[in-house]
Amino acid sequence: MKSVTFATKLPEDLTASLHDLCQRLGLKKSALVEAALREKIEELMDAHDLREAVDEESRFHSWASVKNGLLQKRTPIRSSTKSK
Repeated sequence: MKSVTFATKLPEDLTASLHDLCQRLGLKKSALVEAALREKIEELMDAHDLREAVDEESRFHSWASVKNGLLQKRTPIRSSTKSK
């Protein structure tokens, strides 16, 4: 995958923590930042998808449509005949 340069300003304490952690674990800063960004983006997308799903399911449904849905899902009750 082609890489492009991405620059941003970070607080000094975050930059120091990033530097210390990468030195201790032998990681490259760019790899750690890339992994963190990918994880955060996925987390935000999942949260957004969940909100959309909840909004869609909590919209108003008319009683007729709810009743129709329930009737379609209902399975016929079988009468049990016991042989003696």
